[in-house]
Amino acid sequence: MGERAIPFLIEGPSFAAGLPEAAAIEAFRSEIFDADAVFLFDYWLSKCAGSGIPRKVLIDPAELPNLLPVLYIEEWDDERRQSRIRLAGEFHRELAGFNVQGLAVDDHATGAANEIWKQCDRCNFFELRPTLCGYTLEHADKAHKRMADLTLPMRDESEKVLTIGMTWCF
Repeated sequence: MGERAIPFLIEGPSFAAGLPEAAAIEAFRSEIFDADAVFLFDYWLSKCAGSGIPRKVLIDPAELPNLLPVLYIEEWDDERRQSRIRLAGEFHRELAGFNVQGLAVDDHATGAANEIWKQCDRCNFFELRPTLCGYTLEHADKAHKRMADLTLPMRDESEKVLTIGMTWCF
């Protein structure tokens, strides 16, 4: 992969009305530049079953054992109007230097990372779009760390939108 300007946000097609056209899905998939992230996207897509975003109960961590350290699940916090990390793999604790579980975006990120994550929130939670974003960890005094997130919407049993995502260094 060539150098990408940081920060970046690539919005996938909306799944709000069901499965988008195959060409739109493939165009987004072609932007994903990590083999594990492609695997997660393909897995998530296989759980969509033609009706839009998948149900959380269909996402089985036992089918993603190699990704568990880098995975996270987010939920929407209506009061704070931003996402909150419901569950995060060990990679996230190591990267941040503290437990990020339960934290909202404003609790652990500032600057460009905060802005890009809030743009992802809009896409994921309200437009039902997968997103691919890139940022540095300048807010954690690690500006040399170039990070990417693939974030994918899903619904729980009450129809609430959640996301499953993964983070990697590049």
